[in-house]
Amino acid sequence: MKTWIKTAVAAAVAATVGFAAPVAIAGGGGGWHGMHGGMHGMKHRMDPEAMSARANQRLAKLQEALALRPEQRPTWEAFSAAMRSRAEKAAEQMQSMRAGERPLTALERMERMETFAERRLESMREMHAAAAKLYDVLDAPQKKTFDEQFHVGGPRQRRDGQQRQGRMERFPAPTPAS
Repeated sequence: MKTWIKTAVAAAVAATVGFAAPVAIAGGGGGWHGMHGGMHGMKHRMDPEAMSARANQRLAKLQEALALRPEQRPTWEAFSAAMRSRAEKAAEQMQSMRAGERPLTALERMERMETFAERRLESMREMHAAAAKLYDVLDAPQKKTFDEQFHVGGPRQRRDGQQRQGRMERFPAPTPAS
């Protein structure tokens, strides 16, 4: 590559970084407000009633797909109660986050993020325990259906309405060597 082309490319990269860095540092890089309104732009998705309705809809769809037998129903009821409780807690957490004052310092923000992460981990552990109990009473075809249709946090949708490929599908587990 000619020297003048290298110089031009380097100058363009430096200019781009030079213009983008102050915006990112000032918080325009996706912090609290982020692109498209950040947390404020997500208010419509965090409405507690809407979250509860979506959770109930997903549970009903999963229950129908599993075609549970009568002896499996008590375990399903315990599982669905745990999932509804989890959805309610998540909605309450979102409401408290929205209603609370915005942390001013970086350390306050990190502390708040730690608190939310701890709550989420506790919730995940409760959900895991409830799902494990249900999974134990399912037969092989039901387990396959559960594996395909149960998504932690709900199904992942792209903006065009198509199912978004999850991490496990993009990066499948390696097959054992024979």
